[in-house]
Amino acid sequence: MALLAWLRSTVRALLLRLCAALANAAVALPAASSQEASETRRQVAEVRQMLSGAEARCHVQLSIPHGPRTIRMFIDGVFDLTHYGHVNAFRQAKALGQHLVVGVNSDESVLQAKGFLPVLKNSERQRAVLGCRFVDEIVPASPYIMTAEYIEDLVESKGIDYFVHGDDPCIVDGRDVYESARQAGRFCTIPRTEGISTTDIVGRLLLLTQDHHTNLLEESATSSAGVFASQQSSFLVTSQLLRAFSGALPGHKGGQVVYVDGAWDMFHCGHVDLLRKAKNLGDLLIVGVHADAVVNKHRGSNYPIMNMQERVLSVLGCRYVDDVLLDAPWQVTREMIATLRLSVVVRGTVCDTVRRAAAEDPHSVPKEMGIHVELESEETLSLAVIAQRLQQRRQEVAERQKSKVSQEEAWYRQKHGLV
Repeated sequence: MALLAWLRSTVRALLLRLCAALANAAVALPAASSQEASETRRQVAEVRQMLSGAEARCHVQLSIPHGPRTIRMFIDGVFDLTHYGHVNAFRQAKALGQHLVVGVNSDESVLQAKGFLPVLKNSERQRAVLGCRFVDEIVPASPYIMTAEYIEDLVESKGIDYFVHGDDPCIVDGRDVYESARQAGRFCTIPRTEGISTTDIVGRLLLLTQDHHTNLLEESATSSAGVFASQQSSFLVTSQLLRAFSGALPGHKGGQVVYVDGAWDMFHCGHVDLLRKAKNLGDLLIVGVHADAVVNKHRGSNYPIMNMQERVLSVLGCRYVDDVLLDAPWQVTREMIATLRLSVVVRGTVCDTVRRAAAEDPHSVPKEMGIHVELESEETLSLAVIAQRLQQRRQEVAERQKSKVSQEEAWYRQKHGLV
């Protein structure tokens, strides 16, 4: 038995060293063009995603014994301007166990710990998190800093086995927020989704709310190239991550097919509410996501804030979605209705796009066919509202943004040995 364990350990170490050596040899090969260099960067990101998955599986094997009893995981956070990075954290946290409980930090605790309020309100953040397919339940008004007493209460009242956080530091007043969870032997980490953060999203939104910059962008939006805030994104979508998200879809089933399209930019609780109501109209909900150029053509300025790949991941993370149509056509045609076997085509009453004349209505065909439904939007939250909130707090947010960008850049460079 001892010999077998030694052999397994030795082979594993050799394979990991071989993996690192091959990766170094691959990137050492000179690129003949910028396109080839870009493709190499994408391939490296895909390998990194594979290794992140292997790390998570290793963590499960070594730290979390699986048995007949359901393992309950807990992850908490502010989840302000909820994005697919948060959704990926939920996905990874749930994969470590079977049941995921998410604590959504209260406005009051965030203000006390950080000295500022989130952009989104308590209820808006809670509803966005509840809309995620990987989340089983939430704990509203969760404190930002975990105390030993709070951990004990969650263990007793919610049956929590392990507390999860990303591999980036979470320090307040020089102290690890998760110190109590670590000491209790109930803490584990997951790889943070790189290339996206709330800080990054706020930075893109700040561009939108700069009047002098917006005017310049509006002038250039008429050009063939266009200028989008989403072009600031440094996130690399790999096939591994896309499969991880799309693999959670329930799959096609018979019955009435409902279709709703949109930009789904800065995916928020208003979008979740609309998709929930749309899903109730049939058996299968297909969500169309418009390409960046299409969104910019109809919204102007430097929209979209997030690129199509980022927006697709956010939509895939919604529990009401059965399938996603990438690069969805702006005009819903008869051919499209027949091909996708659509029974109902939906739109909400709140929209970031300026409504045009009836002759230019992209839903004119389903209206003529009598299969169009307009759903009253219960939530009035929109990109314009979010941007307005940032504008009202512009000086405070801009100053804080400089510090956060610097901290995140330093952490990233240290993690990857780029210092």
